Order: sequence, then C-alpha cells, then structure tokens
Amino acid sequence: MESRLVGFRVIVAGLGTISAATGFAAEATRVKASDVYIEGDSCFYPSSPALALGIVAAVFAIVTRIYITVTYGGNSCCRSDPNSTPYSKFLYVLSWVASIIAVVLLLAAAEINNEAGEQFDSYGYVTCYVVKPGIYALGAVLALLSAVFGIAAYVTLVSSTQNTTNPPIASPVAAGIDLEKSSNVQQ
Repeated sequence: MESRLVGFRVIVAGLGTISAATGFAAEATRVKASDVYIEGDSCFYPSSPALALGIVAAVFAIVTRIYITVTYGGNSCCRSDPNSTPYSKFLYVLSWVASIIAVVLLLAAAEINNEAGEQFDSYGYVTCYVVKPGIYALGAVLALLSAVFGIAAYVTLVSSTQNTTNPPIASPVAAGIDLEKSSNVQQ
C-alpha cells in the first residue's frame, strides 16, 4: 500500500509540476502590449510560444485531474464511503475547483493570446487584445494547487482506510492488565 501511495504522489506531483512550469513559461513568453504594433486599422502580433505552452499546461492539468479522479475512486467525494472523512472530501472538492478554474484561465489566456483581430472603440481608435499580466501565472498556480489538494485528499483517504482496517493492537500494559498477577505459573 505504501508503494502505491508513493507512486500516486510522484505521478500527480510530476504532472502538476509540468502543468505549472508550462503555465509559467507561457506567462514569460506572452505577447505584451508593447510588442503589438498597429499599422492602419490592423493589429500585428509577433509570434509567441505562449499559445502552445498555455494549451500544454491546460492539457496536463486535465490529465492530472483525470488521474486523481480515477485513482481516488471516481465520485467518492459524493458517495457515503465509510473510509472517507469530511476533510478528505473537502480537499477533493478544492482540488476539483482549482483544476477547473486553472483550465479555464489557461485556455482563455491562450485564446486571447492567439487573437489576431482588432476592435474599434467608441472614439474610432483601434484596440488590440493582449493577455493581462498574471493570467497564465494564476492558472499555473491553481494547476499546482489542484495537484497538491488531490494528493492531500488521497493521503487522508488512505490513512483513514488504514486506521479502520488495521486498528492499533492494544498492549496488555495499555489495557491495565498486570501480567504478573494474571499468569498461571505457580511458584
């Protein structure tokens, strides 16, 4: 059981780290407002790997979520599992929320980063779209938190399962039994 727990931690931590690293790389390479130039009525964007990095970060966040869900036991947060504690359910739900928000942020930022259009404001000026600073980074942090919450939920579930399946062995001293008085050995 211990090797399965270590394997789960390593896989989820690895997937979460890859998702976060690519999200931070997308943040570092995103198109900034100073990079966009306007010629006539058109916005021209330089090429940037942020689109691909954002999509890769979102895909790894989704793969992490799928692995956590399959390993954790599907929808075990919502069923009445005797081994599940409210704390493990809470962590599992936090993991879900963090991963959903992370994927939405990463994909939305990737879409905006790929935006090659322009819009005219009410005064007739051209407005070009760029990703605001910190959107990719926030998605990366939430993807990492999703992995951390998923690991914590699984660890609390497994530890509560071990506590119920392997109750501690009561020692005679802890039970208040005097071994010398209860022995049948005659002197």
